[in-house]
Amino acid sequence: LPVYRMRDGFKTISKNKGSFIECFNQFDNNGRALIFSEGTSVQEKLLQPLMKGTARLAIDYIMSGKNKEIYVVPMANNYTRFRQFRGTVMTNFGKPIRVSNYVERNSENQAKGYQKLTSEIHRALSTILIQQKDYRDDSLTEKALKVLRFNRLDERQPWIIEDRSLFEEEQKLTHWMNLHDGKNLPKDFEERFNALEVDEHLEGVLKQSRKRAFRLAAMISAAFMMVMASILHFLPYQLSRWIARNKIKDPLFENTIMTLGSIVFYVIQFFIVLVIFSSWLGWTGFVISMSMLAVTALYCEIVDDYRFTKFNARKLKNWNAYKELYDDLMKSID
Repeated sequence: LPVYRMRDGFKTISKNKGSFIECFNQFDNNGRALIFSEGTSVQEKLLQPLMKGTARLAIDYIMSGKNKEIYVVPMANNYTRFRQFRGTVMTNFGKPIRVSNYVERNSENQAKGYQKLTSEIHRALSTILIQQKDYRDDSLTEKALKVLRFNRLDERQPWIIEDRSLFEEEQKLTHWMNLHDGKNLPKDFEERFNALEVDEHLEGVLKQSRKRAFRLAAMISAAFMMVMASILHFLPYQLSRWIARNKIKDPLFENTIMTLGSIVFYVIQFFIVLVIFSSWLGWTGFVISMSMLAVTALYCEIVDDYRFTKFNARKLKNWNAYKELYDDLMKSID
């Protein structure tokens, strides 16, 4: 459902009434509404000021006379790398907030209720977010986080892992860096980090095989499948990229368009190939078309190991140095 903001034009604000009514209907039937309360998408590890729309929607529902309780459940996504491929997202839920506690007895003063509830939502979100002081992609804190991820578990088979330890480790490290500005780190920490050419592709290096020959053999064996997948995904990706760069004015939506566009164009491409090949070659054409899906499925399974070896084949000789850098970091924050 659309939510209109002041930046969309003052005259559009009145259109929110229709979206509110739709949400009220959902609440009547014990439904839910997912709201992005920041009202913007800023790619930095810092909670942005919240819009009052969430509080207004929740409180207005109770004041509408439905005689029904409603709760706001804080939810926060923490990304390991939000501008790069195959990152990890750590999703946390906070304690539900009982909205009736923020309804003012005098409806004329309800603006205070909106403000109080918005402040409480902001406070609750702050406890389940990893927030970095003076965030930069190349900050010392980000470098420390990359080293922390050397020992990241490499069991990548499950799409969803119900384990808070990843979040808790990163939140603890970030909080420690915010307090101490990294002053307790070894003096040569950043120098060694740069010399070892540490980047995001080294995630899980301490859990991976150190045998370079084994890694190269694995990469070579997967190369054919990666080439096939690249061919299949080339057109959908390029079309989405062109639309994102030439038709989308707000860069905040570029990643969204790239992701959704690639999926949509891939599906369209698949059905076009399916119709053409099936009409031309019959069952053989059908099987060939379906193999496209098989290639994509296999690609999703092998891409992490392939990329790890591709970017780190020559770096594995530094395994002991990575282990030493990781151990020094952990000693500093304990």
